[in-house]
Amino acid sequence: MEIVVCVGFVTLAGYMVRSAALVWRDPRQARTEAAGWDKLGKRGAWAVTRGIVPVAGMFTCLAVMAISFLGAESWGTVRGALETVGTVFFAVMLICLVAIASVAVFNRPRFLVPPYLRDRRRL
Repeated sequence: MEIVVCVGFVTLAGYMVRSAALVWRDPRQARTEAAGWDKLGKRGAWAVTRGIVPVAGMFTCLAVMAISFLGAESWGTVRGALETVGTVFFAVMLICLVAIASVAVFNRPRFLVPPYLRDRRRL
């Protein structure tokens, strides 16, 4: 069961990284992405779209954490190192969560926001 969860997290991380790359390059893709998050309301959907890079980073950290903890369970000899890696990526995931909130509320830091969305706080 753990392997299925890990594969799910890795697939989700890959999808989010792909979405972040597409949104970064193409404004039309940003509209499509915002439409996918419409359950959050118009402002919430555009906030997530502006912060798609830290969202992708958060899901990538989640996938690496799942892989490291699965590896720690499987290989007892490197358990301590893999648990440390998981803990470090948990801290990075929390930083990404703060970055998502910062982008959603203040549209900062600007280097995490797609270039064509940097001047817009509310859409």
